[in-house]
Amino acid sequence: MATIQTWKTKYGTSYRASIYVQGRRESATFDSRAKALAWAEETAALLRAGKPLPGELPANDLRLNEAVEKYTMAVAPRKKPNTRRLDQEIGGRLIRYFDGKSLQTITSKDIAAYRDYRLQQVGPSSVIQDLSFLSCMYRMARIEWGLDVNDPGAEIRRPSAPKNRLSLLTPKQIDTLLDYCCVSKSEKLYCYVLLLLHTAMRPSEGAGLRWNQVLIGQGMIDLTETKTDPRRVPMTRTIRKMFEGMKAAGVGENGFVFLPPDKEYRDQPHRYFRRSFDNACRYAGICNFTLYGLRHSAASYLIMNGVDIRTVAEIMGHRNISQTMKYTHFLDDHKLSAIGAIDKLGR
Repeated sequence: MATIQTWKTKYGTSYRASIYVQGRRESATFDSRAKALAWAEETAALLRAGKPLPGELPANDLRLNEAVEKYTMAVAPRKKPNTRRLDQEIGGRLIRYFDGKSLQTITSKDIAAYRDYRLQQVGPSSVIQDLSFLSCMYRMARIEWGLDVNDPGAEIRRPSAPKNRLSLLTPKQIDTLLDYCCVSKSEKLYCYVLLLLHTAMRPSEGAGLRWNQVLIGQGMIDLTETKTDPRRVPMTRTIRKMFEGMKAAGVGENGFVFLPPDKEYRDQPHRYFRRSFDNACRYAGICNFTLYGLRHSAASYLIMNGVDIRTVAEIMGHRNISQTMKYTHFLDDHKLSAIGAIDKLGR
């Protein structure tokens, strides 16, 4: 039963309708009694049928901004700071683009439009990350939150991932690069670059290295917090001597081998060397080369010097050996020499 209250003010008369149905109380104000009664009847009918009111979402749906917040909070504990920051950036972009929409109201056409919009701003890899975020969020909403939703972007065409950019420095380029690293204003750049060349570590793993991870006596580097599984990386004699010299000189009294005491670079350690490394490459005449190229070069030389693929994969921390196989394309000259061993067959 609806209750209609009449309110008279200096601005005119208003009518406030109130209803109580299925344990839920609702009210609204109108400028006429007829509108108040009509609203009361329609609203009561919706509540008795268990349907959402206008502007409300069904119980099995969720606003995108609420879903993004719920998803990022759920996955954050098992992700590293860099990845959590990336998720927050992606989530913010999605909320701004799909402003006001819910999970059920976003269509495949909407996702395709977002894909094309982003491709005008960034490369395919970034767009793929955004779409993967959406897919994972929809999967969690359906499986873990019990919402009646399906991924609207499941069947849309995704941009092609760019081919891996592999770089291999020649021995002469390595010598030239290290010469310029020696005279860099960044005092630790030479040791850092040498470490990556001799261990095939990821740039952030090397830059963020702590002294308690450097097991000089065992000749091993203990990487307990990595992008994949924890692993131990063996040191060459050169790296072992380098660490011994740094240790004797009291380098890194704050516990870090390379990073300064402040926390500016803790989340993205490789950024500490990026500018000085780019400068060294420019002076050495090496173009379009990144810190990751040092890891690529180290892996390629390991393979070219006869180290088996499985061992190289373990040193690099690859879970799938197919990731390591991409470095074998640098072996063409070695393959030509090897094939000569059967050149006289059949004669």
